[in-house]
Amino acid sequence: MEKAKISPGQLFTLIVLFDLGTAVLRVLAMSAGKDAWLAILLGTAGGLAIFGVYASLFRLYPELPLTGYIRAILGKWIGWPLGLLYILFFIHGAARDLREGGALLLSSVMDQTPLIVANAVMILSIVYVLNKGIEVLARTGQIFIFILAVLGLLSIFLLFAAGVIDINRLLPVLGNGLGPVIQTTFKQTIEFPHEEVICFAMLLPYLNHRKMGIRAGFAAVLISGIILSFSTALNMAVLGIDIAGRSTFPLLSTIRLINIGEIIQRLDVFVVLTLIIGDFFKVAIFFYAGVLAAADLFRINDHRKLVLPIGVIILFMSMMISGSFIEQIEEGDVLLVTVFLFFGVLVPIFLLAAAGVRKWFGSNP
Repeated sequence: MEKAKISPGQLFTLIVLFDLGTAVLRVLAMSAGKDAWLAILLGTAGGLAIFGVYASLFRLYPELPLTGYIRAILGKWIGWPLGLLYILFFIHGAARDLREGGALLLSSVMDQTPLIVANAVMILSIVYVLNKGIEVLARTGQIFIFILAVLGLLSIFLLFAAGVIDINRLLPVLGNGLGPVIQTTFKQTIEFPHEEVICFAMLLPYLNHRKMGIRAGFAAVLISGIILSFSTALNMAVLGIDIAGRSTFPLLSTIRLINIGEIIQRLDVFVVLTLIIGDFFKVAIFFYAGVLAAADLFRINDHRKLVLPIGVIILFMSMMISGSFIEQIEEGDVLLVTVFLFFGVLVPIFLLAAAGVRKWFGSNP
């Protein structure tokens, strides 16, 4: 493992940036209709439970990353192949988010730019930061989360000043009952983006204050869920449920409606910066988790040797992963309840149960 440490505040920052990622740019849980924001809040409760599983495993094996305690719990013959699958899972996640961020960027403001160029610039930037180590990534996150906070608060103020927010578009609350909300919660909002936080099982051993770090992790999952819920409600209050549901990039459509005195308008740059920052950290953390997992599994002392080769794999995989943005979103809905559910929820729960059995029968975890 890299000889570095991150603080609880830095872990909080990274989880918030990771959870928001590209999700804050879209309207989630649209099958719940006007109650999409409520489904996201309920899903956040499930996200806290999922993070609780990761935290419990970390308490049992504070010195080991995910791929390390998989082998400790299940043994080498089962743990090593499962660890290899996690490497592929992390690389695949990075490639999917790189493709999604690039596609959104090109469709909104850079429609004449080849996708390979946008993705290559992003992945090279990430390669540079990851070569500097986790501490540099964490400090970078602390800078950019402040920028996102300022952009978010300013955007909300300008939307209110422009008079385009209509709270009545969110009413009535639970107009169709709890059924659609519960169904959407179990089918989507528990899974996304909370299952993906399994990446941080590779990063938790770097914490310099473990108890405070776990508390910061729970706080980050809660805060990011509240932000996603508020963002979804805001988009629907500005655009209406029909337009928001049909829009590929609803946050951009929302911000474009800001027009104060024909002077303050065309603030697309706010959304573009949010997209670039969110996608950077989402890809970077998936990427770094894959690098750390590979270094641990193949016993490579200097993980930096793997950064560039894995970066090249992620770049080319991002170009082949789907035929179009719409196809990727459809594939993502299937992956949420299959692959991501397996690696993000089912395997960690099984590991925690197996570790509990080992402890019960007197075998040290």
